[in-house]
Amino acid sequence: MQKIKTLSFLFFLYISFVSHAQTIPYNVQKKKYPLGEQFQNLLPLKLEKWNRYAYHDFVPNHETGYVYYRKDNQQVYLTFGKAYSQSGLNAEWSKIYDDAKESKPGKLVHHNPATTATKYLIVNGNKTCFFAWTRNFYYFTVEAKSKTLVDEFMKVFPY
Repeated sequence: MQKIKTLSFLFFLYISFVSHAQTIPYNVQKKKYPLGEQFQNLLPLKLEKWNRYAYHDFVPNHETGYVYYRKDNQQVYLTFGKAYSQSGLNAEWSKIYDDAKESKPGKLVHHNPATTATKYLIVNGNKTCFFAWTRNFYYFTVEAKSKTLVDEFMKVFPY
């Protein structure tokens, strides 16, 4: 009986370690948390060589905000918002996931554990790359013509 308990405990430790050892793209779980609801101030006007334009604020419980960032002749499209409860975040995440699954061509890599504040998904296709993630009750998506552009942008995006 003691041997079964020991094996069960070791198995539990292994599963815990494996679930925490998974790498979240762009280390978003290590970036700072956004604070507040003034996204116009939270989203920088300039991120190194990326310049913000065409800003549209989010309307709580009604409309996701969006903004473009441009560097030279390249651009990324960023959407953002904040939920006010776990059920609200789950509803927003379901919309993001369903939209990505249905309308974004490419390979879907999805990670959505119920026990973490940082969820993410990536769709990497031939013509676009789409990355979505959460930070507590905040949610973001980035879309660009290539994974390289998303990679470059996410190196400097603060959240």
